[in-house]
Parts: sequence; C-alpha cells; structure tokens
Amino acid sequence: KCNIAGKYVICATQMLESMCENPLPTRAEMTDVANAVFDGADATMLSGETANGAFPAKAVATMAAIARNAEEGVNHCQVYNFIRDFTPMPVGTIEAVVACASKTAVDIPDLGCIVVFSESGYRANLCSKYRPRCPIVVITHNASVVKHCNSVFGQYAYHIPEPATWATETQYRQGAVEFAVAQGLCQPGAMVAVIGGVPQDVVMTKKAASSHVIPSFGITTAPGVFRKMARTGSTLINPAYAEESAVKTISLRSTAISLDEVFSPAAPVRKTKIVCTMGPKCWDEETIGELIDAGMSVARFNFSHGDHEAHQGVLDRVRAVAKEKNSHLACLLDTKGPEIRTAMLRDHEPIYLEKNQPITVEAVGDAYTEFQGYKTDEETRIGLSYAKLCQSVKPGNKLLFADGSVVIKVIEILDDRHLKGVVMNDKKLGERKNCNLPGVKVDIPVLTAKDINDVQNFCCKNEMDFIAASFVQTGEDVQLIRKVLDEAGGQNVQIISKIENEEGMRNFDDILKYTDGVMVARGDLGMEIPSEKVALAQKMLITKANVAGRFAICATQMLESMCDNPLPTRAEMLDVANAVF
Repeated sequence: KCNIAGKYVICATQMLESMCENPLPTRAEMTDVANAVFDGADATMLSGETANGAFPAKAVATMAAIARNAEEGVNHCQVYNFIRDFTPMPVGTIEAVVACASKTAVDIPDLGCIVVFSESGYRANLCSKYRPRCPIVVITHNASVVKHCNSVFGQYAYHIPEPATWATETQYRQGAVEFAVAQGLCQPGAMVAVIGGVPQDVVMTKKAASSHVIPSFGITTAPGVFRKMARTGSTLINPAYAEESAVKTISLRSTAISLDEVFSPAAPVRKTKIVCTMGPKCWDEETIGELIDAGMSVARFNFSHGDHEAHQGVLDRVRAVAKEKNSHLACLLDTKGPEIRTAMLRDHEPIYLEKNQPITVEAVGDAYTEFQGYKTDEETRIGLSYAKLCQSVKPGNKLLFADGSVVIKVIEILDDRHLKGVVMNDKKLGERKNCNLPGVKVDIPVLTAKDINDVQNFCCKNEMDFIAASFVQTGEDVQLIRKVLDEAGGQNVQIISKIENEEGMRNFDDILKYTDGVMVARGDLGMEIPSEKVALAQKMLITKANVAGRFAICATQMLESMCDNPLPTRAEMLDVANAVF
C-alpha cells in the first residue's frame, strides 16, 4: 500500500540480530533482509546490531551487500506494471511524465540513471514510487530534500548552490550526470533519462509543482565510453518447462492480502508441508504425537548421527504413533554425504589460530581419524579428510572451517598432499570440524560406502518414502542414487536432491530432469556462496523447481531461535512466510 501511495517505508527490528554476537547472519536473516527488498521496502533498519553489537560495521556491510544483490533479483517490469495498474487514474501531469521516465528504465536495460530536478522532493518521490532499476539523481538546492533522499528508494542527492532556473538547467543537468559517473551511480557513456522543467521562483510546494511548472522528459548520454554489462532480473520465463530452461527466472510478488486477512483469527487449510527432524527431544511417543497434531508431514532421520539400531527404534515409534492417529505421515532418510572434516589434534585439544599466521594443510584422506595436527613454535599443521584437496583448489581459494568461523586462504600448493595457507582470523579450531570450499568442484562420490549401506539396508529395508541426498552436484549423481535404490528394491523411494554448493546450482537444470524433488539446503549453501547471494539462490532454485513440476523444500535455520525460546525472531517469522511466497 505504501508503494502504491508513493510513501517510503522502512522495515525494522531483529533483521540481523544474530550479528550482535556473530560475524555471519543466520540463513533466516539473510533471506529476511532480501525479502524486505522484494516486498518494496525503501530502507531496512539495524538496531542492537550497531548500537550494542560486536560487529557493527560488519553488520552494515552485510545488510548493504544483501540489499544490493536482492535488487538484482527484482522483476522491475512486473513491479512497475503492478504499481501503475493499482494507482488511481487519472494521474496528474507530473506523475504521468515521471512514470514515463521510470518505464524507460524498464524498456532500456542499460539506462545509467534518471536525473530529476526537484526542489520540494515531490518529483523525486514520484519517480521512486515506480521503483526504477537504475539510481535516481536528485538535483536540488533544498538542504532538507538532500537529507530526505537518504530514506527513499534509489535517490542520491546532487546539491546545487541555488535553485535552478531555465538559464542554469543545462549546466546543472550536466553537472549531475558527471557527478553520477564519478560516484559510480552511472556507467560512463550510458544513456541518462532527464526529468527537467524548473520554476522561476524558489522552493516549490506540491501544489505549485502541480499547477505552475510543466515538466519535460528527455534522454542524454553520460560522458565516457560505454561498456555493455550483463544484466539480471526483469526477464520472464516460459511457464512450460523445457530441457533447456531459461537462464533467468523470476519470483512472484505477493499482493493479494487484505486487512481482514491480517486480523482475522481464521486461517485457510494449510497446503505447505512441514518436515521435522527427529532427535533426542522428540524421540518419545508423546512428543511424536504432539508433532503430528501440530502439523508434521514428514519425519526426517538424519544419518549424519546415530546408528541403525537407534534409528530403527525411533522409526518404529513414529510409525506406531502415526498409525494410532490415523496419520499418513511420511519418513525421510537424510544421508551423511561426502563431508570434508578436519583431522584429529594432539591430545585432542583445540589449537588457537592467529590472524596472518602461516599454516600447512595436509590432505590425509580416510586417515583423518589417525592423523594428529599440531601447533608448535616452528609450525602449525592440520589434516583434512579430502584426499584430492591439492588437486581441487588453487592459490586464492579459501577454506572455511566450523561453519565459516575459521578461514584459511590458500597461498601455495606444495605437492599433491600439502598446501600452504594463511589464517584470516583469530579463532580456536577443533577436531572433526566441517570444511567448505567455496567455488571449488569437489571430487567426492555423492554416496559414500556408509551412505550406500544406510540407503540399502535401512531406507529400502524399512520401505521409507524419501531419501534426501547431500551435496548432489549433477544429474549423473541422481541417476546413481536411483540405481542404488532400485538394486535394493527401493523403486518407490523418491529422491530429494539437496543443493548445497555452486556446482549443484550450475547443473541444476540437469538435476531437475532426474530428481523427484529438491531441497534448498541453506546451511552448507550459505558457506559455499556469499551470504548476500543466498536469498537469490533460494528464489531461483524454488522458482525453477516450481516451473519444472518438482516439489521443493526450504531448509536450515528457519526457526533456530526456538531451540531456546518459545517465540521465533521477527526475521524467522518472515523467512518462513517468504519461503511460501
């Protein structure tokens, strides 16, 4: 409603709350900030994150990066048409001209910026109302308008020493374009839309702007040599899925929400299903029954932990309670998958790593349970379970340990087993800590020997309904899983491909050909790609799965704060809703 009315709106509270104590946001927070941008917020607000947090500057940089990337995922054509269609007609002369300029930003993807003369801020705000993809440079003498630009979508002020007149309009327009290029708001040589027409008097009121000054609209060119850049967003895809699906996808903006729906206690029948992970807190029959009554659709058994005997006991109880409640509850086996972990350490004590210290990483493979890393006055050495580490990474790559809390940058590959790196931050590192290799194609089979045993001798034997396969990277991975299932009589077991790294995303169209469903596994995905890209990845993967007719599950840190608290954070509430939207 604010977007349609042309009023700026700020989204606030608990957006990156975990960054009060941690250098990285949760997956829910990543998508919450992006969702605010997708919803049309003009600004997002940090509270305790900057006032009392341990990483105030990092929190600001993280929010800025997420917002910047989310803006690239907006379908600007759809947003423009939506706002235009719901704006009461007829509009005034100024809004008609301004809307034309904003539409030009949709029609000309390489438009560098929109320059608008606005002494009252009225024209500039109308321009922001239509959410153009490019920045809006506001030429104004009014100091208040300069400050107010900081709250409105897309606006950057160009402060001039005196109100513009017909005689100085060209001079200030050229100065604003040069300012835009110098500030990186407009690409050199790009086309620029200009909303001109200035009064002879001083500061305009809204009424004066509407009745005395007829605006003009034109196109000019920024100084410099234009270099065409790849653009994202605003590209529609064919609703019919083909083998060679579109390179770009869109997500739909939710708009059909009324006041009654916000305040009414009644709710429609839920159609989105809920997957619940079984663990010590919910192994007893009473709690299993409560989960079913609360809405559990699928019981997930995480085979990264526990043995067959323990899982069998839980599965038997789950099925007994489901039968008693006449529930068609489904069961899912989640494979441990090809994990990479740190080796043992001397005396099993964590070692303290210091920023900028050199370190040797040894690819010890399956011997990681016997190898012992150490830190002495002479050197620091740790082992890693990935045998092909030195063949996969190159100088400049980063190794992320313990959910990204420790970062080591690769400096030199010494041989086929050893590499030299430098530690990027101060932190303790322990044994068996997980490792991610962002941007690196990991050469590990999708199913380990343990996974095959779990699939054939537990999943198939117990006639479970789904297998969620970790780190699926290609369509061939899915075909291999299907073969392993079929060999053990698991023809009715459906495959859920967990997309957890860059390689899986690159081959997603091929994976969709063979898989039954997909899981956007934001835990490892948030380590493999930058935090600010997770929301875009989630939107793209789910939209493609929808178009292909494959079911999609969104997972990891959705209501994590409820591990300790009875209520979720605001970011988590919106994250769950955003997954549905």
